[in-house]
Amino acid sequence: MSEIVVIGAGPAGLMAALSASESGHHVTVLEAADAVGGMAGSFEVAGQRVDFGSHRLHPATPPEYLDHLRALLGDDLQTRVRRGRIRLQGRWVGFPLRFLDTARNLPPAFALRIGLDTVLGPLRSPRGDSFQATVAARLGPTVACEFYAPYARKLYGIDAAELTGELADRRVPMRSPLQVMAKARRARRPEGQRFFYPRRGYGQICERLSEAAVEAGVDLRLSQRVERLAERGERIEAMSAGTVVAADSVLSTMPLPALVAALDPPPLAEVTEAVGRLRVRAMTFVYLVVPRDQYTPFNTHYFPEAGMFTSRLSEPKNYRSGDDPNGQTVLCAELPCDKGDEIWTASTGDLEALVIEELRQVGLPDPTPIATETRRLASVYPVYDRAGRTARAIVDRWAAEQDRVITLGRQGLGVLDNLHHMLAMGSAAASAIGPDGSLDRARWRRSLRQFAAHVVED
Repeated sequence: MSEIVVIGAGPAGLMAALSASESGHHVTVLEAADAVGGMAGSFEVAGQRVDFGSHRLHPATPPEYLDHLRALLGDDLQTRVRRGRIRLQGRWVGFPLRFLDTARNLPPAFALRIGLDTVLGPLRSPRGDSFQATVAARLGPTVACEFYAPYARKLYGIDAAELTGELADRRVPMRSPLQVMAKARRARRPEGQRFFYPRRGYGQICERLSEAAVEAGVDLRLSQRVERLAERGERIEAMSAGTVVAADSVLSTMPLPALVAALDPPPLAEVTEAVGRLRVRAMTFVYLVVPRDQYTPFNTHYFPEAGMFTSRLSEPKNYRSGDDPNGQTVLCAELPCDKGDEIWTASTGDLEALVIEELRQVGLPDPTPIATETRRLASVYPVYDRAGRTARAIVDRWAAEQDRVITLGRQGLGVLDNLHHMLAMGSAAASAIGPDGSLDRARWRRSLRQFAAHVVED
């Protein structure tokens, strides 16, 4: 029986571990945290289950994975109605977009400019290979400048003109205003407004995957941060907390900088230098415990305005029908930042005051909390900056050439993909491992090409 080590117990790692175990491999999962899920995990704030920001299982999830999750979660996987809204030009617009709602709520001059952009759409072509230029050519300069550009600036920390057109390909699937209108029409139908969400929070998906993996024979070890991966002939040793696990192959979902730092022998200097040039944005999450049953009826509020630190506000209670406490609700404010900057280092009290003031300024109800907690994640949004294009190409080429280590997942590949994409990656990684534990590189390269075509569902 071959030995496989999986690093990371997020959705990609757990799916890889479960699939590899079901294929007859002996699998050990090493997870640095004390719980499974990673960014897709859940935890409690004031007795209520919350997530790391706004998450949902999209209805675009392929049937094979959706059926698998339904089998694992049963009735706990609920079908819910999506109710979000975006603040544009000082007005609230429903999200997903609905044509009549958008036309009714946007300022007339703004709506007229969008209409003109729609008419002139066939005459436009991108003026350069940047996120800004690509979105402006596809959807018109009005939408690009008023929504996508400021929101991208907030999420990624740099001007939209410095982000690549590839980010637009991955993040903005609509190619024309007419496609936006078609999507808005679909959003009016019940099937266009639904999503799936577990009764016990988004993290219940990974919790059930981990339970299934353990039942299938996977050795799951939490609080085991991998510090070194050393090649030993035809084997590779994963060293963590003073223990050594020998394997025929390693499937790693750990962030690329951590993986490269752990490898022994290290990769070529060109690769190490390229990894050092990859940028990533952090996130600070502020959880306000508000003394009311419901803050608003909306799942999520989006704030593209440049004058706000908060990019998104979600209310976990509205995502599910669960056993949440009465008389209180928890709000989760997401504040994109850089590790070490003023938002990352701010105290809980200062962050609470900041979020309260911003929500009041946009006309939302008084969110004065009875308690506030904060969480921070250092690596959330990979930055597809034009300056780092060469570095990403070097790293991608190196990752595809490895004989004993597959890197996958959102952190491992530096992508923005949905959870169903992560499940597909995990399954593909396990399928690329032969009966003797060796890696079928040609098969894995084909999978990587498929992953490059993933488009994030909003």
